[in-house]
Amino acid sequence: MKRFLGFLPFMFFFLYVALPTSSLSTTRGVKVTAKQGQSLYLYKDYYALVIGVSNYEKWPRLPNAVNDATEVASRLEELGFEVKLVLDPTAREIRTALGEMVYKMGSEANRALLFYYAGHGETETLADKTKMGYIVPKDCPLLNKDPMGFASHAISMRDIESVSLRIKAKHVIMLFDSCFSGSLFALVRAVPDDITEKSALPVRQYITAGREDEQVLDKSMFKRCFLIGLEGDADLTGDGYITGSELGMYLSDKVVNYTHRRQHPQYGKINNPDLDRGDFIFVSLKERQKEVAEGEKLSEEESAIAEELQKLREERRKSEELIERLEKLLEAKPEKESTQSEALEKELKRLKAEVEKTSQAAKELQTKQAGEERLAYAPDTTKSVYDILRNGQGPFVVDDFEDKDLWSKSFDSMWRHRSFGPANITVSVDTTQGANGTSSSMKIDYELGSQSLILTVVGGILPKRIQEVEKDSSRAYDFSRFNKITFYLKGKKSRSFFSRPNKLFLTIVCYGERIKADYGDKSAEYDNKTAIFPDKEWKRVEIPFNDLIPNLRTERNAINYSPNPDLGHVLLMYFMFSGLKGHDDSPGSNTVWIDEITLE
Repeated sequence: MKRFLGFLPFMFFFLYVALPTSSLSTTRGVKVTAKQGQSLYLYKDYYALVIGVSNYEKWPRLPNAVNDATEVASRLEELGFEVKLVLDPTAREIRTALGEMVYKMGSEANRALLFYYAGHGETETLADKTKMGYIVPKDCPLLNKDPMGFASHAISMRDIESVSLRIKAKHVIMLFDSCFSGSLFALVRAVPDDITEKSALPVRQYITAGREDEQVLDKSMFKRCFLIGLEGDADLTGDGYITGSELGMYLSDKVVNYTHRRQHPQYGKINNPDLDRGDFIFVSLKERQKEVAEGEKLSEEESAIAEELQKLREERRKSEELIERLEKLLEAKPEKESTQSEALEKELKRLKAEVEKTSQAAKELQTKQAGEERLAYAPDTTKSVYDILRNGQGPFVVDDFEDKDLWSKSFDSMWRHRSFGPANITVSVDTTQGANGTSSSMKIDYELGSQSLILTVVGGILPKRIQEVEKDSSRAYDFSRFNKITFYLKGKKSRSFFSRPNKLFLTIVCYGERIKADYGDKSAEYDNKTAIFPDKEWKRVEIPFNDLIPNLRTERNAINYSPNPDLGHVLLMYFMFSGLKGHDDSPGSNTVWIDEITLE
């Protein structure tokens, strides 16, 4: 039997139908060292959607399509992909998968997605003589016998393009072992580039099994060459990685040769200037097998790191206790006992240096323990926080408080605190409390009265920030590549019977040229609408940026602001507890701890 193949528009299609929401326990993120020595963080993980359709109800049966899809899924799993395999789907099942692709998987930017389709395709000539390609589900009628039924079942390339534009995933590649027509893609026939920082830019790539006017045999040479290529044969530059461009060139050469020029695979990138700049990157099967072989060794190293980290923390705790005792002893010593005092001061100085050395060693171990998923890659040209936020890769750590002060190195800014109305606040670093195995956190003690509020702010001073961004828009903090902010939270309420933990607000302040506000023009504030209350034990909090809405102050005192925060023009951010009417919180005296604040 024959599969029809031809076009590329489908590339957009399943790129996000990728798969379930679990992630591989063996995947620690994909990090590439380019030939120029640059370290590029590429992906947190790999996902794939593989579809095979053999048992058509009205189309000719394709005996090998389901088997091919199953074999491809198995090979991708060996490469570290989390794979969703869909066999003989109906039109409804394919559309459901598309919905899951957009709304369940579509918000994860640092992910590589692959789509592989084996089955029938169809091409329709439209009134303007252009051709439209379609993917054919199991229950789809024939175009020439039931055009209306075909239109209601088949998935057009126009539909696929619409779906693909909602996808946030950075790199997507789609392979089609079928035949259909379309014109959404720019053909490529060039020597693949070496991996550079440009490779990390967004891309949508496609590879098809043949030209528009060619028929693809059900016994697929395309599939066979694809699997062989992933073993390492498609690594044309010999760097241990296979780019989408390398794979396209490899398949083009091999399939043409092995089919005696009956098939000419096509490869290229989407016709979109924002989605054609990077390159999908596979770890070859040979390299992947090395990683798996080293898995046990890695686990042993992680255990050793955790054990050593615990020893360092215990040493630091004992030294800090001794320092505290020596300082008290010095305060109590009479001035005439100067010789003893000098000896104590010398010992005190030595202990403090030892604590600093131990803290630095612990911090280095923590960085190693965290692994590559916390790596934030930025090009060599990056010079400031603004560039890292805008052009970096991976998560961005706002503050983990491991340096035991209130200076956020990421923002080059001090954590400030303010109170309004009958309220008091004290902010400090607590070296006795740390979340997720860390050694310290930010502690906030506050007393909140009626019609009052307290803030803990990072990012600068608002009037100054507005002036900076007015003069140079690139001085705005650009959060647009992130989907959420995460942090660890813990709380303790006062002993008062009437006191209860207060709701925590995360507030993002955004710049807007047309915004008019009583509290200061050109800024609007956005709070989380989902209630967050501290627990007695540490918990990890995630606040998606799509959960932020204009807060009470902006609603009451500003005009011309957007209902959604402009994440490309953030001025500063803060945590707030409020006793204002409308926030439904009661006065009280409480303590909260916040740790490991990260943009993801």
